[in-house]
Amino acid sequence: MQDDPSFLEDLLNNPEDGFMLWLAEGGLWVGLIAVGSVLSWYLVRLYIHRQLLSAVRSVEGEEGFEESTAIRGANRILASVIPALVIGTAAVIGSMVVLGNDADAALDFFSRLGTDAVEWGVTSGLRIVLVLVFGWLGIRFARRFIPTIMLRVVRDSRDAADQAEASRKRADTLGAVFVAAINVIIVIVMVFTVLTELGVPIGPVLGGVGIAGIAVGFGAQHLVRDVITGTLILLENQYRQGDVVQIAGIAGMVESINLRRTVLRDLEGKVHTIPHGEISTTSNFTKYWSRIVLDVGVAYKENMEQVFAVLNEIGTELGNHPELGLKVIDPPKVLRLNSFGSSELSIRMLGVCKPLTQWELTGWLRLRIKERFDEEGIEIPFPHQTIYWGVDQQPLPGQEPAAIGAPEPKAAEPEVTPDDFVDPNRLTPEQREVMLAEMALAAQAAQENLRTDQGTETRLPADTET
Repeated sequence: MQDDPSFLEDLLNNPEDGFMLWLAEGGLWVGLIAVGSVLSWYLVRLYIHRQLLSAVRSVEGEEGFEESTAIRGANRILASVIPALVIGTAAVIGSMVVLGNDADAALDFFSRLGTDAVEWGVTSGLRIVLVLVFGWLGIRFARRFIPTIMLRVVRDSRDAADQAEASRKRADTLGAVFVAAINVIIVIVMVFTVLTELGVPIGPVLGGVGIAGIAVGFGAQHLVRDVITGTLILLENQYRQGDVVQIAGIAGMVESINLRRTVLRDLEGKVHTIPHGEISTTSNFTKYWSRIVLDVGVAYKENMEQVFAVLNEIGTELGNHPELGLKVIDPPKVLRLNSFGSSELSIRMLGVCKPLTQWELTGWLRLRIKERFDEEGIEIPFPHQTIYWGVDQQPLPGQEPAAIGAPEPKAAEPEVTPDDFVDPNRLTPEQREVMLAEMALAAQAAQENLRTDQGTETRLPADTET
């Protein structure tokens, strides 16, 4: 140590005082120690950062890797703060030794601190580190493998190829629920374990958490009910996104579904948001396959065998259609003569098709049935009305019932002029309608004249006493 100052003094031309003397007596070594400390900290920080990212990528995979807030926080503590404290402490002690200051007290302090830290590190510190590491690994593995497991569980062999995306979405939803639940459990265990190792009493903490949980439970009953019902709906695969369903009295297509609510859009374009707690009955119109149901009405006079044959031919024609036939699973055919109506015989046709295609195929069937019935002369009846004048109607002169078997002569219609007085009982129904129409027009004209004269005051002459 004696050669260095002499060498520095000779290098600096033997300064006697000031900053140059401080450099010659050890200040230059202090500067070199500071520069070396900063450089060492940078290299150690870079190395730890790369190793940490490599470990995270090995767990999450390259595709799903994202530098989250937790990773950035761990990187800041492990790669920046801790190396800075260690290297900075060593640099301070080295500077004190170079400058000739007594560093024994500092060395004793750090020695005792290091001994206590090592003793704590191999006991409580090691347990805390293990809890944190295993907790982090548990969270990462749950996030990575639970969605895959849920996809295998919810996948149904009856699902068509176009339903695979819906099954994946349902698996993702359930996977997110289970991952969130596992994360909450792991975090709670980690927090209470670390508090116990640090000597913090967890009894009051548990009491506070219990009281808060009771308060939240009372305030979130409907939310809990919605979440539980939504979980059961997804687990039981009652319906999926894209299905046409009727729930809570509302029918529409499922636009989205999560644990709390289902969003439906009806035929008019209205969007309905239904909490799962309000659902008691679910009707799914498009699960796995759909049914074609069509009731056809024909007149009573038609030959049923001919009608059945024509309808079955139309169903077979639909099944062989180059485009629509790809959507048919079982071509529609006549099931039975379904009912006797007031003016028609109702025939029911049934068929099986792919989901969401039954309305399109039913519309094509109606169009084709109308065309074929017109070609075959089969009548599609519609309601008629007949006006009956009553049993007390008196016959007009010349319209008395003729002898049985003889045709009734057509009565000549009398000519009626406005000035003629005609007995109402001698009018024909047509003449009676003309007379009633004229009376209605006269009454309407009188009302119009009365409205016109409402502004004119009229007064009858007073009676004079004689």
